[in-house]
Amino acid sequence: MQQINRTMSRYIDRKQFLAQEIYPHYFERYKTDGVDHNRYIGPAMARNKSFNKVYLYNLRLWQLSTICEMKNRFYQLQKNTPIQLDAASLILVYTTLSIRYRMDEKKFDVDGTYNVRYEIIKKRIDKAMIKGSEKRITQKGKIVIIYSQPSDQREYLRYIKYLQTKNYLGDEVEILELEDVQGVVGLKAIRVNILYNVPNENEPKKVITYEDLMQELDL
Repeated sequence: MQQINRTMSRYIDRKQFLAQEIYPHYFERYKTDGVDHNRYIGPAMARNKSFNKVYLYNLRLWQLSTICEMKNRFYQLQKNTPIQLDAASLILVYTTLSIRYRMDEKKFDVDGTYNVRYEIIKKRIDKAMIKGSEKRITQKGKIVIIYSQPSDQREYLRYIKYLQTKNYLGDEVEILELEDVQGVVGLKAIRVNILYNVPNENEPKKVITYEDLMQELDL
């Protein structure tokens, strides 16, 4: 697991340098049992560069496509490993935050009591259940995008439609509600299946589903 996490971490670190070219922003990757990261963007992050929401949209699309690429890489790495692992992917969309730079720790933190909700959500959504069921919102072979605003839903459905044309994502798109927990209510999610690229001598690019991938890897 450590070997895979190191490889995935190096991958997103390299990719994020390209993301900085879209618009300068704060990127923070931190250690957990997977590869987690925060990304903050806004006009206060680059005072000498004018801000437009198009930059935000481009970065969100970049993040979604990069996670698809990482999931492909994750399973490719396991062709030669003694133990095979599964992974679930999740994106939390949070539109408005106040942040401040902490000189003592040389990092950004969410600021203000109103934004405490953001920290609560972050800690609880990975184990959140689908409303009216006992099933977790996260699922292997799929990406979950959690949001609270209808505008975020419309925006991400456009990204998904675009990435479907690029064979990054499949046709299994679900709109789900999350169970309310203490301090976190009214959240919704889009869940969509990832497509996987498998090298094939007869086809330049073979695109398969998660279930087909498991058969390819004999899992």
